[in-house]
Amino acid sequence: MWCMIMSMTCPTCRHRVNSNSGEVLSSLPTYARAAYPVKSKYALNKNSHIGQSATSLFDLLMPTCGNGDLCSRLLCQAMNRSYLQRVEDYCSFYTMGEKEKEGPPPHVEHHGYYMKAYPPAGDGIRNTYDAASSSTHTPWKISDHDRHIHEIQKVGCQSIFAQDHTHKVTDNYYKKNGLGSFTLWDCANENGEIASAVLVPSTKTIHFAHAATALTRRPTFTPVAMYSDAWPAKSDFWSLLFDPLHGRLGLFHYIQRLTRTLKKNHVDHFRAVNALLNCTCHCNDEDHENLLKALKEGSLSAKCSDDEISELKATKVFKQR
Repeated sequence: MWCMIMSMTCPTCRHRVNSNSGEVLSSLPTYARAAYPVKSKYALNKNSHIGQSATSLFDLLMPTCGNGDLCSRLLCQAMNRSYLQRVEDYCSFYTMGEKEKEGPPPHVEHHGYYMKAYPPAGDGIRNTYDAASSSTHTPWKISDHDRHIHEIQKVGCQSIFAQDHTHKVTDNYYKKNGLGSFTLWDCANENGEIASAVLVPSTKTIHFAHAATALTRRPTFTPVAMYSDAWPAKSDFWSLLFDPLHGRLGLFHYIQRLTRTLKKNHVDHFRAVNALLNCTCHCNDEDHENLLKALKEGSLSAKCSDDEISELKATKVFKQR
């Protein structure tokens, strides 16, 4: 949308700013700021601003996918759909009633003109998002980057935490080779909240030791047990940070260490794995009883007898249901 922008000057320091700059918008009350359809953190010093409907989509997609090219294509498609809708409205208006006799007014000739306004490319959207996430021109005067850091630093632990290396996270990183980001070391507390997440070039202890040591400086981070995918490896390091600390191997990795040694082609392989899971895992009693009742009544499929339910328990269908 086109708009008329006023330039304002401070009477004291003679500092000149545009009325639609992020510095001005962030200082306005909410009802006045809402008159301009652009978030204050995205009101950067550029020739054009992106509306809230598009930037809200950026905030949703960019942290997980980081795909600026996708956002650029979505903007182009939105402009094309809007143009086609206006053409359809224009043509249909002059084909109704008396307007049909008058005919539509002359339009701009196609040849010799071209569209000068176009959405930014993928790299431009990525740079815009990075600048907006680091901008302090927000109603709370703190950037999204710093706010997210403070939220993570506030996470504590009173009983159990888990640490792991996640390789899939770095697949979407932009220029990850230049950053040296081979994997991401993360730590989560008993509530599933992320207490620390750092990029590391390898899974060696020396590369995440600084981040792990920083957890000990939090007064609210006092765990008594830890789950790891490689326990008892690196147990000496963790005993230096938290003493006493009980280490445990994660349930998934515990089962993997056993099942990987079994022969998958053996005739009793599936039966042995199911017996192992029944000894290790416990179903929720309420859900288990509801499933047995549904199978006997036939609300999920055909009615099943006790013998058929016993055979069904040894299959993946029972776990899925």
